[in-house]
Amino acid sequence: MRAAGRSLQFTDIVKFRGEPGFSAAVVEAARRARTSTPEYLRRIVRERLAADGVSLPDIDAPDFDATTARQAA
Repeated sequence: MRAAGRSLQFTDIVKFRGEPGFSAAVVEAARRARTSTPEYLRRIVRERLAADGVSLPDIDAPDFDATTARQAA
């Protein structure tokens, strides 16, 4: 996503409850995808939002600002 030294600051916090075993399943899926759990969740939720026709700003764009994107939503 971003090159080293150009880290994004994700400021929105998303919380929800899941059925027993949900967290363990997400951790396992992230491990299999060789990524962190938060990055895995961000990726799959963004993919599903796009599939549902909901657009978000491109986080790979050089001028992406998480704060501005949050305020625009």
